[in-house]
Amino acid sequence: MKFLQIASLLIFTTIAPICCADEDSASNRLSLENSPYLLMHAHNPVDWFPWGPEALEKAKNQDKLIFLSVGYSSCYWCHVMERNVFSREDIAAWMNEHFVNVKVDREERPDVDDIYMTSLLVYQQLTGHRGGGGWPLSMFLTPDGDPFAGATYLHPEDQPGGRPGFLTAARRINDAWLQRRDDVIQTAQLISAEVRRLSRPKADTDTTTIGPEVVSAAVSSVQSLYDQEWGGVDLTAGNRQGPRFPNAPRLLLLMEVIEGDWLIQGDDAAATRELLTQIVSHSLTRMARGGIRDHLAGGFHRYSTDRRWHVPHFEKMLYDQAMLLEGYTRAGRLTGIPLFRTIAAEIADFVLAEFVTAEGGFCSALDAETNAIEGEYYVWQDAEIDALLSAKDAAVFKSVYGLTEPSPFEHGYVLYLTESLEDAGRRLQIPVSRLPARLSNMRHTLLEARQERQRPLLDDKVLTAWNALMIRALAISGIELNRRQDVTGAENAAKLLLKNLRTPDGQLLRSWRRGKAAHNAYLDDYAFFVSALIALHDATGNPQWLQHARELNQQQIERFYDPDLNVFCFTASDHERLIARTSSPFDSVFPSGNSVAIRNLIRLSGDDADLGVFAQQTLRRFVPAVLKSPASCSGMAMAVHDWLAAKRSADTAELPRIRQQLAAVLSVADDGVATNDGDDDSEADQDTSSDTVVPVTTFRPALNPDGDRPSRRTDRKKLLKVNVYPMYNKLPRGEKCMVALELIIRDGWHIQANPPHPDFTIPTAVTLKTEQKVRLTRVKYPAHKLHHVKGKPEPYHVYDGKILVYGLLEIDAAEKADKATLEFHIRFQTCNDDLCRPPDKIVIKGQLPLADPDDDIRKIFKDKFQKPKPGQESGKD
Repeated sequence: MKFLQIASLLIFTTIAPICCADEDSASNRLSLENSPYLLMHAHNPVDWFPWGPEALEKAKNQDKLIFLSVGYSSCYWCHVMERNVFSREDIAAWMNEHFVNVKVDREERPDVDDIYMTSLLVYQQLTGHRGGGGWPLSMFLTPDGDPFAGATYLHPEDQPGGRPGFLTAARRINDAWLQRRDDVIQTAQLISAEVRRLSRPKADTDTTTIGPEVVSAAVSSVQSLYDQEWGGVDLTAGNRQGPRFPNAPRLLLLMEVIEGDWLIQGDDAAATRELLTQIVSHSLTRMARGGIRDHLAGGFHRYSTDRRWHVPHFEKMLYDQAMLLEGYTRAGRLTGIPLFRTIAAEIADFVLAEFVTAEGGFCSALDAETNAIEGEYYVWQDAEIDALLSAKDAAVFKSVYGLTEPSPFEHGYVLYLTESLEDAGRRLQIPVSRLPARLSNMRHTLLEARQERQRPLLDDKVLTAWNALMIRALAISGIELNRRQDVTGAENAAKLLLKNLRTPDGQLLRSWRRGKAAHNAYLDDYAFFVSALIALHDATGNPQWLQHARELNQQQIERFYDPDLNVFCFTASDHERLIARTSSPFDSVFPSGNSVAIRNLIRLSGDDADLGVFAQQTLRRFVPAVLKSPASCSGMAMAVHDWLAAKRSADTAELPRIRQQLAAVLSVADDGVATNDGDDDSEADQDTSSDTVVPVTTFRPALNPDGDRPSRRTDRKKLLKVNVYPMYNKLPRGEKCMVALELIIRDGWHIQANPPHPDFTIPTAVTLKTEQKVRLTRVKYPAHKLHHVKGKPEPYHVYDGKILVYGLLEIDAAEKADKATLEFHIRFQTCNDDLCRPPDKIVIKGQLPLADPDDDIRKIFKDKFQKPKPGQESGKD
């Protein structure tokens, strides 16, 4: 076949010497771009074009091939190719004469990157090469944009074994175009057709069942990839020694199934649940000990080059921080392991300190190299440790962080924990209670010294999808870890996106940097941002976030949904026409856009019956892909899990009725007390004639870290009932009014006390939101009870049965309103002897008249405000 003659033009290479780019050379067109990656190439002698009509028109008008180079700012080998290849005058001169050269930032244009990366993989398959994908991506295209040959990194010079260097390969490519054009076009059309085929979902079938076997297949597949020695869920026969990726979507799927507590059934249910929990905790613990984690500043590097998580690829990506922040936060709640909560807080602190722009957005990435040496900023030499620490401390630090063993990294020691701190303390004969604080002081000393080094490049562009992942993660950690700063950071970023990454007609944009927004948004931008806004709403109770989520979700449907295929496409219907329009169920480092979109639809379906239809149709289309490649579709498996959980809660197959079935009726007792039985999800205001408390109450059943599915048990047992009792029938302006909240906990269950013990538990907390000048102060919680948990060394502090929480409503004398609308937010976590449900929230919303002190104000519910017996006043003010 003639294709094979052309296919042999390129050989894949991976290693190169390092040289320096000429920073003083004249600027090219990329100097007008805003992307840090494109600006890196602004002084190349290569006559670069950004991707766009100008380059494509020039190629057609001059009958030239296109050389497409795709990379990103924190890509180490992209830097090497920029220095070694694109900075060379001889290479540039030849390329400028014979090619139209196009440079693309894959993070700004993931559509272009995805299509041509798929083209490379097709090309490799057809030619028998097994090089795999990666960056920099080097593709050769016809003037029409069809790919016909490609590679990743290409050396500047020919290599031993007949491997052509960049210029040799480019000359062969150009000769083929001039001498065998029909063969080139045939090859290009063949590859493009295959890319289009791969970019579309498989044939639809109405008989596909959305059943629990879909989730079970994904869970089993993830289990089969578990590394029992070093943790992680990406161990295959062809990948025994690395590289290793965290694969957060797979771990989140396992956590979703464990928390759901309905899919795991049968006689071996307890053992299965224990095994899945072990996979999650072991994997996250091993990653936390490894060099993939930055033990000084917090955060995680991109991936590990070895099986042991020891030597990382040193770039730090925003999306990794977001996915792992959510993962460690949820694992901390699921397992009760304090280390996970500590690491989650470290990630959040790192991002809020190092990745935030002046305007409140989150930067994209931190580079892997300084001075053209990967990892130089992060690694250590023996002499440096000795100079910074005392001899005694240096010996301890080296022993704990792996400096007493041979370094597998050529540029220095990568810090990692060789064992748990408990084992290290016993080995070093240092009390475990003292070792963490001592090591913390040492790490702080080293961090201060490291900060004096030349810092890696920070890619400060703000990407909508990646910011949305971090907004969601911070909203979750803010609630779970009681970190108000996390929620504030998430809100600031959301405001930036809504203000600066929108077109005048309200459509989202992809990228923003230094006051300039650019590029159409993609499915991931919409789906991830909708998910983030839902999580923000759950964390704050602010209805504006939910309203923005609904609006953007509707835009997404109108612009991205293909009614013929019943899927969401990656690009909008009015997007630039490329050789393919993709739609995929497969995860990358984060869940697929289609899977997140479906989960959003399920969450929002109570307000719009059509959303349930979109969710069902899209799930049906992708279920076959999940069954064929289960672990690679973990996000879609989570969407199936949400769908089934919602159906079980509704006890009906009709999704539009789910929220109606979930909603319980909020009743007002004859005595005027606002009550909520812990099972109401209605948003409708409810008016009565009561002159005391007129409830307009809403209960949100799922204040959980996902913010995207009900967390109630599937049998809808009412675990907590809340009643609100004011002392007076009216609120006196300038005075105070006591209020009592009665919490009735179902038999066999308990909620965590306030203050909490152990400190990683989620305390019961009562807060007030109101637009009137009324404050809730001096909240007093009752005395706790001791609850002994099997296998735990000390008892937990809990509440069970019926308890009263007291507070003081302080009314400003200047408040002129006739009524005060009060929202009491009760946050809690219910547990029994076997499990803890995700944290929940009940919101009691009612009205009380405001009156002057001399008006007819009388006491009500006197029995609720009797002086407590001795021993009942413990708690905090």
